[in-house]
Amino acid sequence: MRARSLFIKTLRDQRWQVLGYGAALFGMAALIVRIWPSYRTSLEVIDLPPALEAFLGTDLWIGTAPGFISAEYFSWIPILLIVFAVVQGTGAVAGEESSGTIDILLAQPLARTQMLLVKAVATVIGATIITMLGFLGFAITVPVTDIAVSVGDTFVASANLLPITLLFYALSLWLGAVSPSRSIAAGVAIGLVTLAYFANTIAAGVDALDWMKYGSPFYYYGAGLPLVEGINWLHAGSLLGVALLFFVLTLRTFDSRDVTIGGAAELDVGAVLRRIATLRAG
Repeated sequence: MRARSLFIKTLRDQRWQVLGYGAALFGMAALIVRIWPSYRTSLEVIDLPPALEAFLGTDLWIGTAPGFISAEYFSWIPILLIVFAVVQGTGAVAGEESSGTIDILLAQPLARTQMLLVKAVATVIGATIITMLGFLGFAITVPVTDIAVSVGDTFVASANLLPITLLFYALSLWLGAVSPSRSIAAGVAIGLVTLAYFANTIAAGVDALDWMKYGSPFYYYGAGLPLVEGINWLHAGSLLGVALLFFVLTLRTFDSRDVTIGGAAELDVGAVLRRIATLRAG
């Protein structure tokens, strides 16, 4: 199997996920824009408690169009994209091992590093298509709706979804490379996503815990702030930098360890530690 064949296969395998997630984002974006005029008057006088504002994940006032779109779309849509990223990331290595197909892939004239690169590129394309289908919902409805947000603003905010998605994809990829099974890797990844999300939410609502937000990727994501402030390139670059770090760790780990067929039924801490230790040996 050549790189081109693997690339096409990876895109084909994820096509229904891409279309499904993309259709959901498209519908949500279009609906949120179209209902804004109906909610505008009532929301302009509403005063939300700080705890609820923190849960919505935005520093923007919900009584404005950017704040409304942020609360209803950009505050929680990353979770859907991250689920896609976790599925693809844990499936790239751990999924192949658990299903017993990893030996078929490695028997092909394709280096391990090249295999991971091809799969990663295909997943980045898939995540980008999903994100842009969501943007398409904005692009179609914003021009025909009385709303104080431009199509360009929604494009910038949509593009800002990708760095945090790629970070959790790379993390899931690495977990899949060190974990003895896909289910364990996915469980750990989802646990870390949940912890990061609620750490950022709690930190935003409790002044004494404000320091916690700096350890959460969701703080650097910034929800809908790019709608009015543009992309924070330092924050986006930090997310992409950590993603690149995890991807490099994955390449080193997978390239220097033995593979298993069928995965494991339970957590083998020793196996995980041995796989991580291969980094030092390399």
